[in-house]
Amino acid sequence: MIYPDEIIRSNRKTLSISIDSFGRLIVRAPKRYGEERIFAFIQEKESWILRKKSEIMGAGIELPSENLHGYSLMLLGEKYTLCLADVKRITFDGQEKKVYLPENNAKERLVKWLKDNAKRILIDLTQKTAQRMQTSYQKVTITSARSRWGCCTHDNAIRYTYRLIFAPREVIEYVVVHELSHTFHKNHSPLFWRTVENYVPDWKEKRKWLHTHRALMALF
Repeated sequence: MIYPDEIIRSNRKTLSISIDSFGRLIVRAPKRYGEERIFAFIQEKESWILRKKSEIMGAGIELPSENLHGYSLMLLGEKYTLCLADVKRITFDGQEKKVYLPENNAKERLVKWLKDNAKRILIDLTQKTAQRMQTSYQKVTITSARSRWGCCTHDNAIRYTYRLIFAPREVIEYVVVHELSHTFHKNHSPLFWRTVENYVPDWKEKRKWLHTHRALMALF
């Protein structure tokens, strides 16, 4: 028997189920429906639920708890363990694959640290990639967007979510090429994708990685 992680009752007329970015089964049901009817519906959709859960859980991403100590966080595609410690500032240990956080305001400090490092990496990478592509842009801005990894405005200002720092460098490079390609084409036409492919031949694999790991957009 599959048990839902959350049942949301409302004035709706029908039952529906969904799997969120972390593999949680969410059931939305009319207020009048009892658990017997809900569980019968879940059993009917069991194969779909298991398939979807398998797809999402394969990314190995879990929501952090309030206590970040011991949480595994992806940085540039590699897993690091967060450790609360008696330190004054965040300390990065690449050899041991650990990030040491001050015990006070750990989450807020971590997010600032992630944003600062994402900004440094993305500004540098965008500058170098633009030179390689022989194009120009207005500026690079780092946001906290959850709906898209990056965007290019009509006047060629580039925006990236800081959560790109979770992705492997080659995936980040694809996003940078993608957005800079919009300085040539303000759409997703065949010409746009040919431009992307000139610089990232395996862009479809990179885009698939972003889709598979979309749960990263919900972290912090």
